Amino acid sequence: MTEAGDGDPAPFLVGIGAVFIDDIVLPGDRVYRDYLGGGVIHGLLGAAVWGERPGLVAVAGRDLPETALGVLRQAFDLRGLHRLDLPQIRAWQYFDAEGNRSETYQVKVTAPFILGAQPEHYPAAYAGSQAHYVLQGFEGIRTWREKLGGFILWEPLQQVMLPENREVMRETLQGGGIDLVSPNLLEACLVYGDLPPEELVTAMFADGAPMVALRMGAAGSLIASRETGERQFIASVPVNKVVDQTGAGNAYCGALTAGIGRGKSLREAGAMAAVSASYCIERVGVIAIETVIREERNHRYHLVL
Repeated sequence: MTEAGDGDPAPFLVGIGAVFIDDIVLPGDRVYRDYLGGGVIHGLLGAAVWGERPGLVAVAGRDLPETALGVLRQAFDLRGLHRLDLPQIRAWQYFDAEGNRSETYQVKVTAPFILGAQPEHYPAAYAGSQAHYVLQGFEGIRTWREKLGGFILWEPLQQVMLPENREVMRETLQGGGIDLVSPNLLEACLVYGDLPPEELVTAMFADGAPMVALRMGAAGSLIASRETGERQFIASVPVNKVVDQTGAGNAYCGALTAGIGRGKSLREAGAMAAVSASYCIERVGVIAIETVIREERNHRYHLVL
């Protein structure tokens, strides 16, 4: 399947970020090389589990492997893919026995990829898109929220979630334009202190977040709305074997964007998100959409709904 034409309608959902190529090192020195990655890719494939064909606004290098490009063409509308005249960013993803991840870059020039796509890369053909998954730091989300319409889910970059950025987090959320913020538990604790999940959500509400989805890995997630006072705990979906946790949180966020953007309840959208995360952790690399069987997907959904 090729890129959509300029006359085709805008995709309902658009993701913003960068394309990575990962070498993944799992406990026991199991190494998997040249895997398609990048948070936005994992995120949009999480949405694709639920029938979306998202638009991708992302930067990639000049030598992006053709196999990776083939996966992107199959799953996404690529009118927003921007090729940089730089070597494709590649990263080592190291996991320890407890599932903690560290990342080491393999190329010299990384900043344009870490910053990800910029507003000038957003194609006019996407003007009617109604939901956006934005994986950015503080400056990035402040820039993008001025450009985008519709529902915006912001997943903060891991690199900016630090104790010294507490005030910046508050200023960013109070600036408006963000409908839902979704850090993971560790990131939220780094910024707000070692608080229970309910108190972390309350702290983000106090800082101006309209909705929060706090991701807690195997312990599930907590999704809440400041306006309605609703708080929903969503269990994680049990899987036979956890193979690779890379991108599971992104897949969760992408599916959550699709669900809430389509008008699902917090619980329904959270269950969709948990299912997409479960497909991500069962394999090395990104979700293979062609292996997702509708009946099994729906079974997982009802397990946590």
